[in-house]
Amino acid sequence: MKRSFVIALALSCSVIGFAQQIQTLDEALRASTGYLKNRIPTGSKVIVLNFISKWSDLTDYIIEELTGYIVNEGTLTVVDRRNLEAIRQEMDFQLSGEVSDETAQSIGQKLGAQTIISGSISAIGDTYRLRIRAIAVETAQIQGLQNVDVYPDRRLAALTGTAFPGSIPPNINTMPAQIHNYISFAEWKAFADSKTSSFAQCNVQREVIDGRAVEVLAMTMKLASNGWGVISSPRNTALTQTAKTANGIRFKVYGDGKPWCLGVETTDTDSDGCRHQLRFSTKKGKVMELDIPYSKLRQLSWGKKKSFNKANIHGFLFLRDVYEDGTAESTIKVFDFELY
Repeated sequence: MKRSFVIALALSCSVIGFAQQIQTLDEALRASTGYLKNRIPTGSKVIVLNFISKWSDLTDYIIEELTGYIVNEGTLTVVDRRNLEAIRQEMDFQLSGEVSDETAQSIGQKLGAQTIISGSISAIGDTYRLRIRAIAVETAQIQGLQNVDVYPDRRLAALTGTAFPGSIPPNINTMPAQIHNYISFAEWKAFADSKTSSFAQCNVQREVIDGRAVEVLAMTMKLASNGWGVISSPRNTALTQTAKTANGIRFKVYGDGKPWCLGVETTDTDSDGCRHQLRFSTKKGKVMELDIPYSKLRQLSWGKKKSFNKANIHGFLFLRDVYEDGTAESTIKVFDFELY
């Protein structure tokens, strides 16, 4: 029996588990890390070896990201991959190819690993199937098995060289509330008052924050005395459809110490812009985790009052108020934006 995506890990219990929820690739890798962590004694040695995949960029991404998640989890010891290249050439195997269990065990022993995790990813219809398996180096006993359906978001489309479908599969909106639905920032836009010197800018980029690679919405805003600026999500997309079935928003923010505001746009407040919103603080050079239930949103003090109805949501905003915050420039980075 052969597998490939191999990560050598030390596992202490024999458990086979299956995850059936559809997730993004990053969510699936995070979930697999948590699954494995619960079956691996603290301090066990692990090594990420290879992965069965048709796409070399996808193989490299999964190996690097999963290694990073394991390192940052802090309960396992990852074997230095710099020793792997010489062994790879000696034993003539490819990171994106198949490796027999016997060969994988031998590699694990040479690198001082205690358990091997093998896996693969393949396209099945409109989605992908991610499989990760853990086996003991000494006995080849299967100690864990994780299967996850992955939907093709922009990142997966880029890594496979395929077209992004432009929407999230409908069943993603019916996922249980405890399953994370991280939202991509790819289509968020910045708008500023063209009649003043107000300035608003946003960039979507990948950064390592607190030791973890994440997609970041980096926002900078400087307002004139009478100007305005906002960073806005696209309207009437899968994001807003998911928002209508959720109960709140969570996200992390790396700030500069200045306050910002999260606004929720609804169709019944469009006429006068009297949206529902909540101001939040930031800490200079620190990451803050924010949890904002819809019930905490408050409407602006002016305009026609409307009760908040999540069925009418059609967009989100990040903004600053010149009357409360002044004109000083501020930059923040938001990531792990999640509806729950």
